[in-house]
Amino acid sequence: MSFVTKKAGFTLIEVLAALMIFSFAIVSLSHAGSQSLRTVIALEQKTYAGIVADNQLVWARHRPLVPGQRSGNEQMAGRWFAWTVQSLATDRAGFYRLVVEVRAEKGEQVLVSRTAFKREN
Repeated sequence: MSFVTKKAGFTLIEVLAALMIFSFAIVSLSHAGSQSLRTVIALEQKTYAGIVADNQLVWARHRPLVPGQRSGNEQMAGRWFAWTVQSLATDRAGFYRLVVEVRAEKGEQVLVSRTAFKREN
């Protein structure tokens, strides 16, 4: 009579393979989470830049028209943005195109650009 005993459990190689798969999953999930956070921050910044651009267009349309370029800084939600408003003549006499570009205060990349039109008073 021979007795064969069967032991229950996992081998060392099975445990190491499971740990390796688990670690790859955790790294992938953390990367996806950080990418999602970066996207949310970028969208939030573009939203605030859009509000700054809209504000500048409203001011430019309600002030007397001054051909050329104006620029300045505006704070929105605790962040500073640099804006530029250009008043450009069009082919139609007395009709101007207003172009607003907004950047992060210390950034070179244009976050938002808006265009509107105004008649000369």
